[in-house]
Amino acid sequence: MRWLLGFILTGLVFAPAARAADAVKFCTIGHMTFGSFADHIAFIKKANRYDKKQIDDLIKQQKAGGPDFFSTQVVVKSEQSGSGDFDLHMFQGHSDPGTTYKADQQWACGHDDYPVAYFIGFKVEAVADQMITVSRAKGVVNVISLKTIDPDLQKHTRVVEAGTKAVLCKDIDSDSAPGCIPQIFYGSY
Repeated sequence: MRWLLGFILTGLVFAPAARAADAVKFCTIGHMTFGSFADHIAFIKKANRYDKKQIDDLIKQQKAGGPDFFSTQVVVKSEQSGSGDFDLHMFQGHSDPGTTYKADQQWACGHDDYPVAYFIGFKVEAVADQMITVSRAKGVVNVISLKTIDPDLQKHTRVVEAGTKAVLCKDIDSDSAPGCIPQIFYGSY
């Protein structure tokens, strides 16, 4: 009987921990490649939808963020809306002529799953205690529902890098001060 108890305890010690990410609803998973940032700027200027200051600020952010800025994104969308989708995809470069997207999972989120967060250039590994843990994965797109994590976008959810636990965004809920590192193109719609 003691050997059975020992066997069970050993199994519990070495069993893989349940991952909080298993409970997260993935809206979609896929791969995205972008054209050049210069082409993106030309595209949004041509659209005549954004003022000069918005575009100039984006250019400054890209210069500060470096070469991976445009393809490394964290984007929060608070509600399902056509105009919000349009702006998100246009300003973040998802609808640029040079951008390609291949879905590995069809969109699986509805109105009741919002808010959602787009992670581009990242793979969502786990979610626990108002912290989303991601690993860098060039071209990967993970969109998750934040409904069970932070339904009102007021819990100060941060994004950290797996392994190092370096904070990539200190608060993705904040429109005014998300505190993402300069290398991340942050958006909130």
